[in-house]
Amino acid sequence: MRKFAAILLICFFAISAAGNVLAQNAAPAGDMPLLSHGSFEPPPPPPGYAVSLPQMQPVPSAPPPPPGYAVSVPQMQPLTSAPPPPPPPSVPATDNVPEAAKFNQPWAPIVAPHTGRAIPVLAPETANHVKRIMRSLKTCRTLADKPESQEELRRLLNTGRIGAEVLGLAYRFPVPSKFTVSHNDRVLRDRSHDAAEYRNFGDFDLRLNGWVKPIQTAVYTDLIFDGRSRRRVHFRSQFTRTGAITGFFYAYHWDVFGNCWKIQGSLDNIFVRDDGMPSGGDLTIYGADPSGRVMQLAVSFPVMVQGEPLPEKADTRHREGQRVSIGNR
Repeated sequence: MRKFAAILLICFFAISAAGNVLAQNAAPAGDMPLLSHGSFEPPPPPPGYAVSLPQMQPVPSAPPPPPGYAVSVPQMQPLTSAPPPPPPPSVPATDNVPEAAKFNQPWAPIVAPHTGRAIPVLAPETANHVKRIMRSLKTCRTLADKPESQEELRRLLNTGRIGAEVLGLAYRFPVPSKFTVSHNDRVLRDRSHDAAEYRNFGDFDLRLNGWVKPIQTAVYTDLIFDGRSRRRVHFRSQFTRTGAITGFFYAYHWDVFGNCWKIQGSLDNIFVRDDGMPSGGDLTIYGADPSGRVMQLAVSFPVMVQGEPLPEKADTRHREGQRVSIGNR
């Protein structure tokens, strides 16, 4: 029974396939013939567009001239030059036109004198304060590597006092106690970010709480020094880790009466020399005291220090038979 059913299915598929092949080979009467059925001819144009073009007739060639018949060709005559154009109409007199509208005055180029960039001059005392505050701010980069350093923590603690001296706001400024680190004080380290956290760090009457976090290309610092009564110092900063120093800082100091001195500033592309004086960039420091007086210092480096002699320029000219020497190198 199963064999009979299978044979019937095979026969059915064979008959259907043969019918499809015959249907494809037989073209309908009303359809255009395919390329496989003979030559392909375009369909006739629609009614009204049947145009019968006349056949082209061949052009008869000229008969040759009879023998002995000379043909004289006229010579070419040179072309005469065209007459000159008529003269332009005469312009009326311009007696009432001002000189500025005649465009006949000579124009002389104006050359502006080049005076160069004016270099600011700082007083020696102000220059020393700038050096000190830059040494303190540079500590933010190295504090993450040496978080238990007593010297570097003292520099950050005195940043606000140095800024107040620069701006002239040091009158009755609360001088913080001397920060001292005990032998048993330790910091908490976060190995994932190389961060350091302070919890009651320090000795005697000044304790430190806060953290230092280097994250990617910047280092973040947030330190709070708590003293007796209501004395308190809050230092916060954000600077780049390498290259030119760019970022901001602020240092707030409170005295025993709750009065607050606010010192803050920003650095933009500061390059610092070994002595602490910046050689390029912009430094801006703001400050305010409890009386409401506000001061600002904005300096663009390089600068000149009043009374400081200029460095001698090394002779870099070539001498015959000698190498070029710059300084002592």
